Amino acid sequence: MGKTLLLAMLLLTFAQNIYAQQIPDLSKYKTAHQKLEALAYLCDTLNNQEDYAREKVVSRYALSMIPANDYYYLSLFNFNLGVAYEYDGGDDSSLYFHEKSLDFARKAKSPRRIKEALGRLLYIYTNTGGYTAQSKATFKEILGIVDTTRSEREKVGLYVTIANYYSIQGQYENQIKYLLASIEVTKKLIATGKIKDRELVVADIMNLAELYISLNQPDKGISYSLEARGYIVTNKTFLSHHYKDMTDAYLSMSKPEKARVYYDSLTNMAKNDYARGYGNKISVDLSFADFYLQHNKPDSAQIYMTQANQLASKWAGTNLMSQVTYMSGEVFMAQKQYEKALPLLKASETFCEGWDRQIYVSLLQSLARCYAATGKWQQAYEYYEKYAPLRDSLYVEASKKSIADAEALYQNKEKQAQIEIKNLQIDEAKKQRLWLISGVSFLAISLALLAIIYRNKRKNAEILDAKNQEMAQLIHELEEANRTKAKLFSIISHDLRSPINQVYQFLKLQQLNPQLLSEAQKAELNEKIQTATGSLLETMEDLLLWSKTQINQFKADIQPVEVARVTEQCIKLLQLNLVAKQISIIHDVPANVVVETDPYYLQAIVRNLLQNAIKASSEQSQIRLELTEKADQRALAIENPGPAFSQEAYENILAQKDSNQGMNGLGLRLVDELSEKTGLKIRFENPAKDVTRALVIF
Repeated sequence: MGKTLLLAMLLLTFAQNIYAQQIPDLSKYKTAHQKLEALAYLCDTLNNQEDYAREKVVSRYALSMIPANDYYYLSLFNFNLGVAYEYDGGDDSSLYFHEKSLDFARKAKSPRRIKEALGRLLYIYTNTGGYTAQSKATFKEILGIVDTTRSEREKVGLYVTIANYYSIQGQYENQIKYLLASIEVTKKLIATGKIKDRELVVADIMNLAELYISLNQPDKGISYSLEARGYIVTNKTFLSHHYKDMTDAYLSMSKPEKARVYYDSLTNMAKNDYARGYGNKISVDLSFADFYLQHNKPDSAQIYMTQANQLASKWAGTNLMSQVTYMSGEVFMAQKQYEKALPLLKASETFCEGWDRQIYVSLLQSLARCYAATGKWQQAYEYYEKYAPLRDSLYVEASKKSIADAEALYQNKEKQAQIEIKNLQIDEAKKQRLWLISGVSFLAISLALLAIIYRNKRKNAEILDAKNQEMAQLIHELEEANRTKAKLFSIISHDLRSPINQVYQFLKLQQLNPQLLSEAQKAELNEKIQTATGSLLETMEDLLLWSKTQINQFKADIQPVEVARVTEQCIKLLQLNLVAKQISIIHDVPANVVVETDPYYLQAIVRNLLQNAIKASSEQSQIRLELTEKADQRALAIENPGPAFSQEAYENILAQKDSNQGMNGLGLRLVDELSEKTGLKIRFENPAKDVTRALVIF
């Protein structure tokens, strides 16, 4: 009993020491924020070093010290845990932590955290069965982020995520499109100095090179691989992949001598940097073995397989080890050493089934042949039964592609024949035209003088007509400019008169009756005046800037606009009006709701409607602003108590727009004109007695 207790205490002490070694000393950091940033940096480092076990420990320790309402860091370290499980085995755990990371990211309203969590979830959903709906929804959200974000650096990462999605779907054209977009933006940022690290573009260019090599376009693969090499500075992992890609490309072109140049460079590099070099060294050994098998040289293939097996036991991961096992079996099969080939091929069956259909069919055929060669006819028959239907399905797919290619070729030939017939018809028509021209040439000469006289008269008439049209256009533009300026000044005077008058009244009150106000009331009044005048100044600057853009044409500039920002700015501008009548605002317009309209036009419309609502409302009442959605219709509603204002009254005012009514009804006439130019609709409702609701329908 004593020995058991002592052993348990020793094990506990040992475990505590190991845990203490995995967690760094954070005593030098004063704040919790600094400690969490240090742990986040450590997780990034551990991830780059592929030390996922320790990354899990550090991430869990960080989560234990994060407050429950610090959603940003909760999202970050759940993301780190998801990545660690993703690369260290544990798909379910990875999915769980990434979904938690996304949930916390949304609560933190952090675009960066949302983007990174969505990227990892898209990869997991797409590669895991049973998540088709989640994959499509996540992909749609990522596309929406790409369309709305203005950050070019954020777009780079999103382009790569989208390219990876299309790669999994087998849509290589779209994959290439987004890889090229990512490369173009990154190269521009490097050229302008916004990105200092030249190597940030290398991974995308290498992915593009490897894609072209896999699509049997080695020339393009070499071109992009050499371009990537020009951006590599110190990263040996990139350099190792460059040697591997160049080797694979030249083998694909059946140029083994050129491939060996890069193979030798990779071999020398691997001797000095085992972790980075040996994985790619094993891969190119497999590439050489496959090349010689295709050229019916199994003994040469065996040389490279021997080297691959020597390294694989120590340096190959599960996936790469499975490839080594499969290729070893194929080499023994080619050498007719069926007894050696059979267990290796059998061990590769599960891996090949999930790796590639063509390779899996070849494996089934090899297993059937091996069993037959060793006299195990029953097993040979069973594998042939698996092999035959899969082979036939591949033949059908290949036949369909061949038929499609043949049809395309036939259509091209038929179109070419039609083009040749058209060319003959055109030549014949040209000859007939030449004869006709010769016949009428004499008549043309006799009419030449008359034609010259007529042409001169017509030219003079055209010049005079053009001058008249230019003058009419100038007059029209001058009149339009005058009307535009009048509209602009009407908008500016109408929108600013009431706020300025209210500020003036408050200042006058403070000047004439200072004894009526306590110090607290004076301070509160000063603060409200300062806030209102600040908002008023901001609005004046916006209006003046807008008026410059409109000085020659009164046209809308349609763009994405967040409705809540417009309503909040209008409320700030009319704050003193609200205070004067002790009116409270219920603002029920959710953030992040975006519509397509002109922001300045929308602001002028809302400001005028809200100002009218304040005028109509009684003191100590409430005005409600809310966003409503019915069917496919979205509308901004401004509801106020007071004398009812109906749609009929609104239309009566608009019917008087051309009469000389001075400033009476100017605000509503401006609302009508601005809404018409932006495709908005204005409607007034009376949901109850003495209640008016103005609707801006998008």
